[in-house]
Amino acid sequence: MAERKTREMNARLLISILSSSFVAGIAGAYFGHWLTYRGENKSRIRQQRIQYLIDAYRTFAKASHNPYLTEVAADFEQAVADIQFLGSPELVDLVHQFLDEFARNHSASLDGIIATIRRDLRKELGEKPIAGRVISLRIDRPPSKYPNDHH
Repeated sequence: MAERKTREMNARLLISILSSSFVAGIAGAYFGHWLTYRGENKSRIRQQRIQYLIDAYRTFAKASHNPYLTEVAADFEQAVADIQFLGSPELVDLVHQFLDEFARNHSASLDGIIATIRRDLRKELGEKPIAGRVISLRIDRPPSKYPNDHH
């Protein structure tokens, strides 16, 4: 009888240990999967934010000191919206200042916005900061013989 009780206790103990190990294994696997998903999701969001900022940088650089601003108007409007959605608080504030000045004067400088996007992107990409302003190149183009072509 004592031997039977010992066997039952050993069986219960074995079941208890196996059950605990199984539950811990499932919980560990779930937690590991959750951490992987979370990391991949953050990475995907970071990459998308970087791409939006690169696109905005290019658009603002094209628009800066450009006599044919209508060429980039749609992209420019989208870049302004993207910055207000994904930009840093400082960058959003600079865009708002630009929009206020542009509404008042029908003209405003994009230099501060471009420099800030460049700084933020270089930091995000792990690149060293660059001092100084961004210089735009504008090449005069002869008028086109095609009405919708500004090149």
